[in-house]
Amino acid sequence: MRKKIICKALVFGIVLLFVGAGVVSALNENSTINYKPIGRGNWLYVGGGGLDNYTRIQDAIDNASDGDTVYVFDDLSPYQENIRINKKILVIGENRETTIISGVTGQDHVVRINSQNTEINGFTIKGAAGGQDGVTVYQLKGDNIISNNIIKESSYGIYLQTTSTRTTISDNIISNNDFQGIFCQGSDRNVITGNTIGGNGDFGISMELNSIQNWIVDNTMQDNLGGIQLTGSSSQNNISGNQILNNDMEGILIKGLLCTANEITKNNISGNKVGMKISSGGKNIITSNNIMDNSNGISLSVSNNNIIEMNNFIGNRKNAGFVASFGTTWDSNYWDNWIGVKLELPLFKMFPKVIRGIVMYNFDTNPQEEPYDI
Repeated sequence: MRKKIICKALVFGIVLLFVGAGVVSALNENSTINYKPIGRGNWLYVGGGGLDNYTRIQDAIDNASDGDTVYVFDDLSPYQENIRINKKILVIGENRETTIISGVTGQDHVVRINSQNTEINGFTIKGAAGGQDGVTVYQLKGDNIISNNIIKESSYGIYLQTTSTRTTISDNIISNNDFQGIFCQGSDRNVITGNTIGGNGDFGISMELNSIQNWIVDNTMQDNLGGIQLTGSSSQNNISGNQILNNDMEGILIKGLLCTANEITKNNISGNKVGMKISSGGKNIITSNNIMDNSNGISLSVSNNNIIEMNNFIGNRKNAGFVASFGTTWDSNYWDNWIGVKLELPLFKMFPKVIRGIVMYNFDTNPQEEPYDI
């Protein structure tokens, strides 16, 4: 008799599993969510009119356990609250356009993550009039995911505090924040990918203090004060495949004696006041980028032993210059103002490209006749 009961319970559990999968599919069917996270553990619902559903997101979080999913319907939006996540849970909004968390004046961060292995997905998150950070990951916390949200009208859009690590920030729209769209302060091994970051009062992404081994890949940074900033001793970061467009100041700024060994590759850097500026730090690798239509393409100041190769310099008012910078390798770049482009005789095509600095000159001894397909 006992075996039959166990068998029936097993069958019933399997049926519930498939029914649950169907519910998840139906919940997301009409949503604008691009990435659909897989729910885990027990499900707690906010809004939606269910008998046992919560009316506040924080109440559901407080009653959740590690491994649970909190699903938030958009029918009670905006949710006027500041939420605190201190458990290993998944918090999902029904539709990022219409499931809104609006911060309460006088409190800090709209969303505070003070745990490991947490994910927040599918919300509009906006600060109160007094100025609050949109999403903050606290110190010593890691392996969290911030994905598919709209984060706007806050102080910092996303703030990774000192010693936080391995946060994935993906597919968010981060706009119209007072300061940086994403601010990493001594935070390492994070992945920032697929985000659209625009209209922020400072840099779209800023890596400060000792932010190392971060990946900034396939983002669009447009119409901010600046695109990407590395300062302090931020080193060994990878910046690749980004669209860095029409920012008021630098598209990429590297500033600091210990900002070294960063790799910048396959970016489209266009329409900025300065495409790229490296001040102090050295030994950075800048390769296979489109540096186009900026007032100044690339500028080096007291920065030594950088490698600048196989880039396109096109349509900049000034393609490149340097001050008190030594040991730079300029190799195999395409220059739209190289003398060989103006004068087609083979003799002139043997000339190197001259890069003028203050008092001295550098040379690209192998300038390319045709631009690269990047």
